[in-house]
Amino acid sequence: MSDGKTENQRFYGWINLSTAAVVGFVGGLYLISFGYFLPFLLDEFGWNRGVASLAATINLIAMGLSGPLAGVLIVRYGAKFSILLGNTLGFLGFLLLSYHSHLWQLFLGNGLLVGLGIGFGGLLASTTVINNWFVKKRSLALGIFLSSGGVGGMVLGPTIMHLIGSQGWRYTYMVMAFLILVFAIILPGIFIRNKPEEMGQVPDGPGISGAAESEKKKKATKMAGYKTPVDFTATEAMRTWSLWFLIAYFSLSMLALQGLMTHLVAYLFDISISASIAAIISSVMMGVMTFAQFGSGFIGMRFSMQSIAISGEVLKVIGIIILVSTSSIPIVFLAMILFGMGSGCAIVAVMNIFPNYFGLSSYPKVMGFARLFWAFVGGAGAPLAGLVRDAIGSYIPAFQVAVVILIMGVICLFFARPPVHPTLKNPAQAVAA
Repeated sequence: MSDGKTENQRFYGWINLSTAAVVGFVGGLYLISFGYFLPFLLDEFGWNRGVASLAATINLIAMGLSGPLAGVLIVRYGAKFSILLGNTLGFLGFLLLSYHSHLWQLFLGNGLLVGLGIGFGGLLASTTVINNWFVKKRSLALGIFLSSGGVGGMVLGPTIMHLIGSQGWRYTYMVMAFLILVFAIILPGIFIRNKPEEMGQVPDGPGISGAAESEKKKKATKMAGYKTPVDFTATEAMRTWSLWFLIAYFSLSMLALQGLMTHLVAYLFDISISASIAAIISSVMMGVMTFAQFGSGFIGMRFSMQSIAISGEVLKVIGIIILVSTSSIPIVFLAMILFGMGSGCAIVAVMNIFPNYFGLSSYPKVMGFARLFWAFVGGAGAPLAGLVRDAIGSYIPAFQVAVVILIMGVICLFFARPPVHPTLKNPAQAVAA
């Protein structure tokens, strides 16, 4: 007979999580790279920054439009299929960018191919795998996974800047394509497993009683660790105010953050901060974000995810307000620390809220539907910020508007309370469920 320790060591969920974390680490290239490359591309080709920033908009729209299809593919073929498909597209996108010299190639590579890569192979697919393997420990597992992206940004950002400066941006894109091929295609192709049932296992490992966990889920309350006792279908979720408030919150957040994150390095250049210091500032922000994501995984096991998310958004607002009020390097560091801490807390909390509120059965479809709105609203952020800079000569008015938009998002998040499944609104039905 195997002892408890041996049984726990056999739980494959931790291998799955480790593999997903490596994919998330390298996948950080999709999210951070464009902002690092943009100033150098503008300098070499003389492009209008508002027009060139449309690549970020196309990226977000491609990501959003692929969301519903990705949800269907994940339900039908499994998240692993979507991860491999998406990262293959991302690999081709970076490969194309290493040779590009025209705007349409930038739009195709960074916009369409990398956007589809994120849509099919990014958060939706990886978090589906993690949600399938972890229930009781979901907030911890998601915190670990999401923090891997923060580590990626912290390490890869300065690396990208160094490679661009020493080897050129074309060589850097080639290196990025190689990293995606090895660590986001080959590695998950070998190790990722979609569900514990495929290996005769159960979520969280053999120490969790399925019957006990089911009974615990039926005692859902509006407190820390809330999980819906009955899964929503995608259609049922769409009929709740909770989903629409979450969509509004995330759309507004993406609108504000796309402008800020895409142009952050360019803004730091504008206020006379050198490329090397700008890279360190971005790295520190990502490091703090990583710490906050990991810490939020533990905190989320005891406190309301909604309250954690709101607290994170408040910190983001304070960080941006400080950023646009100074050109002092130490104060800019402080602003980015607060912003990174808030971003880390908010993303972990929100990624937990969706499966907790609506369940796992239709999670890919619900998230895919929500991302449609994030893409079209959020996609306007980067080019609008670029156009403001071109017209006025400063990013500050655009960033000030971003603060107002984030505050509107916080209000929406406040009203996104846990929904009650239709079968539980009738007390007799609730008992039966």
